Amino acid sequence: MLFIAAVLIAILFIALRGPVSALISRFSYKHVDGLDAVTDRFVGDYKKDDNDKDNARRAVYTKTTETFYNLITDFYEYGWGQSFHFGPKWASETFEQGIKRYEHWFASQIGAKKGMRILDVGCGIGGPLREIWRFSQATITGVNITKEHIQRAIRYNARDSVTGCDFIQADFNEIPVPDNTFEGAYDMEATLHSTDRARTFKELFRVLKPGAKLVSAQYCLLDAYNDKDETHREIIRQIDNFNGCYCHGNTVASTAKAFTDAGFKIIMSEDVFDTMGSIPFHSVFVDKTGGRFFGTKLGRAVTTTFLKIGEAIRLLPKGTVEVQNMLIGAADSFTEAGNRKLLTPGYVFLVEKPAATA
Repeated sequence: MLFIAAVLIAILFIALRGPVSALISRFSYKHVDGLDAVTDRFVGDYKKDDNDKDNARRAVYTKTTETFYNLITDFYEYGWGQSFHFGPKWASETFEQGIKRYEHWFASQIGAKKGMRILDVGCGIGGPLREIWRFSQATITGVNITKEHIQRAIRYNARDSVTGCDFIQADFNEIPVPDNTFEGAYDMEATLHSTDRARTFKELFRVLKPGAKLVSAQYCLLDAYNDKDETHREIIRQIDNFNGCYCHGNTVASTAKAFTDAGFKIIMSEDVFDTMGSIPFHSVFVDKTGGRFFGTKLGRAVTTTFLKIGEAIRLLPKGTVEVQNMLIGAADSFTEAGNRKLLTPGYVFLVEKPAATA
């Protein structure tokens, strides 16, 4: 039966060669030399969870983060869209509507408007930047460590006639601009890749003008998380491993302290999945209520089947399926964390650089 199913899928694959060509083009991985070997090294490193290996990964965090996004960006665009973040969603909304509403809300929290210069921390390929620009007409500078992201963001901005915005390829711990440059900033799940949030938040404090606000979505452990529970620790380790992030130990309290230690005043903090939506964040990986078919188990299975056939007939580079499997691991770990209420990807902090700061 499995053989027959595979043959039928292969026939369908060939019959739909035209529509599938876009999929093949998306997963060409021209920006990664030796995809299979790169994936093996990345996944292999993250299977080693001893402290020495963890410290070694943290020491080269810029390379780790850039490698992670070089591997997963094509999949994120294909299955998620151009905004690489979660978003609260009401039952009556589509996934895309929830994402846009969330981005508009972020812009409103910092008072983004025409004439303001805003920093997009870890801008990715510019999905939120373009939406917030349309909403506010602010001048937005996106900073990102990944060269491929910057190149795509520039291309998409030109396609969408987005003007007056620019990009800096740099580590957000060392942003090459003078003190007091920006009048506002937003961080949509970017600083979760920071190995030292105290350092990161101090750098964001430095580049903001006195009185400027930063709105930041953080991955935070919730009250149900028990660090003495091996199952809980393993779920969070999997989230860190499969997402190239560092959530372990990041509680709401420790995150708040990191902001205040950097000099910020906290204006507001809340889990937006409790206050701005009715659908649990992990539903996107479970069923249609999440609004993304390719995030569900069935959708992931369909994608994996096409990718396996694509690799087998050499239309896709070897290693594509392994990247998909890595992302399936991420989806499963998020689902476990969501079901157990161990973590939220949407604990949002609105903070301000005090106006008296020179």
